[in-house]
Amino acid sequence: MASFKKFLEEYKRSKLGVVGVVIVVFFAILAISAPLLTNENPIYSQNLASPLSVPAWAKVFPQYRNLPLNSQLLKDPSFSQQAQSAWFIASDDAGGGSVSYQITNKGLVVNITPPQNPYAPQPVLVLNQSFYYPWSYTCDFKLYLNVTPLSSNFSSDELIVNAFLKSVDGTVYHVLGPSVYTDPTSSTEYYPKFLKSHSYVIFASSKDPFVNLLATGTIFPTNLGSCGLAQAVFRHPGNASVSITIAATKKASILVSNVNLRIQGSAFGVLGTDDLGRSVWSQFVYGARVSLAVGLVAALIAVVIGTLVGLVAGYVGGLVDELLMRFTDFMLTIPFLPFVLILLTIIQVAQIRIVNQEFVILILIAIFSWQGIARIIRSQVLSIKERPFVEASKALGASSAHIIWRHILPNVMGLVYANMALTVPSAILIEAALTFLGFGDPNIISWGTMLSNAQASLTAQHAFVWWWFLPPGIAIAVLSMAFIFIGFSLDAILNPKLRKR
Repeated sequence: MASFKKFLEEYKRSKLGVVGVVIVVFFAILAISAPLLTNENPIYSQNLASPLSVPAWAKVFPQYRNLPLNSQLLKDPSFSQQAQSAWFIASDDAGGGSVSYQITNKGLVVNITPPQNPYAPQPVLVLNQSFYYPWSYTCDFKLYLNVTPLSSNFSSDELIVNAFLKSVDGTVYHVLGPSVYTDPTSSTEYYPKFLKSHSYVIFASSKDPFVNLLATGTIFPTNLGSCGLAQAVFRHPGNASVSITIAATKKASILVSNVNLRIQGSAFGVLGTDDLGRSVWSQFVYGARVSLAVGLVAALIAVVIGTLVGLVAGYVGGLVDELLMRFTDFMLTIPFLPFVLILLTIIQVAQIRIVNQEFVILILIAIFSWQGIARIIRSQVLSIKERPFVEASKALGASSAHIIWRHILPNVMGLVYANMALTVPSAILIEAALTFLGFGDPNIISWGTMLSNAQASLTAQHAFVWWWFLPPGIAIAVLSMAFIFIGFSLDAILNPKLRKR
């Protein structure tokens, strides 16, 4: 215990060593706390915002100031008792029949009685809300509302819901109608029927070709701008409005709730989004887990193998030493990166099923990283085994295993610790290099995978996605530097030849 306290006191005097520990602890906490720091899945949570959205804090810079954020544009979507302060609600029953509404704690209950004359115009309830749009254009909007039949079942042509958006330029677009009742939870485009007491989401997205066809007469309205219908409606800051009409061809009581218009922002979260609209922040914190785990585990395996080989070769000597060192020399002659690239390519081409590609990379890194450690440990063992306390232990009849475990290993542990710390950054860099080259597991996010994906987007779209490639690149460099600081500090303290006097 006294020697450990002395070691801590010496380590505290190493400023670089303390900095290294602080950095490693920071990234370790980041990796462990990933589920608490983000709710998004780094792989499967897509379309959280527009593709390649900048970080939200980047809006402080002039070039990003007018980018939209993810926003719900409508007030009072569930129709509280003050709904009429946000909504303009009116009924049109000029053709006969009647339509009325009642605001409840669950939403707006609409009661419709159609006219006896089947050819007369149907009574209609109109919902309208105006709002101010404060940003530059968005690339996607979603209009949705919940409809719950209370009186009976309806077929898709007996319940008629239409929605219209008035753009900031004053143009009105018909975005929702009986031909576009999109079900966001299903692969089907239309609800075949509406069952009593069942809630249905009627949904329209600017990226839906059916919505575009209804609103503009074409599936791909490129004449409206690069972002199509969304850009046409929200081209610049200004006043816009949404109108919804509800009618039925038979007597009906319908609950309407959760009416809202959501735009997809171009500025999102801590680190923005990638080309699929996934959170870069969630990829960064979960990627820290993989990069740290691969670095630490690969380094640990390499150090254990190297230490065992060095201990046995140095202490036993003779033919065992010769065989182990020649095998070590052979492993050192193998060009690591070309060999691993060829091996991983063969695995991919041969379609060999591997459950976890990152685990394969980890094992390969460990297999090719122990040789230098073995030679260092062996050279130290050759010196230690000639010292008087080892000779005395032999004279007392101690076994070779006892001498190695109790006398030699404790005297080389300083080298083991230092080499462990110095091997981690190599493992992290190699893993990042291999995943950057496309040999990582696509279902596992690491910092190298982030760099690979960012480079592909940079090449394909000519987009300078600094928020995507700078964080993992800087993190790899800083974390590697931290382990190097720790390794040098341990070496200076535990290696007698380097210890300051």
